[in-house]
Amino acid sequence: MLVAVDDPWLRLSLGLLLLALIVWASARLGVVDLVMQSPAERVHKRRFVRLRSQVQQLLDEIRRLNWMAVDAERGFRSREKALREMDRIEERLKDLIAEIRTTAGQISPSDEEVEGEGEEAAAG
Repeated sequence: MLVAVDDPWLRLSLGLLLLALIVWASARLGVVDLVMQSPAERVHKRRFVRLRSQVQQLLDEIRRLNWMAVDAERGFRSREKALREMDRIEERLKDLIAEIRTTAGQISPSDEEVEGEGEEAAAG
């Protein structure tokens, strides 16, 4: 049920009260922090970019392995060729796992600073 409020001061008071409630609720949910944070700050919070890239490669290879098996099952590729390619993919997966193991926990030097800040610190 909607109630019409004719008094402009009462409307203003109710509006400000509702606005304060909305701002308080958004602050409790962390929305204000997300809105106030610049896109550049969000990008530079990733500290393990090289590791992330390697994990993405790993997932890409797993997808290739899956589709190779699907293609072989459906008859789009000969079973022998698909098995050979799947063996190559498996070797690549093992190599990627070894690379990931050595990269894990390492922060790339370029990932530690926001672009431009390193130059200012060196000059000052």
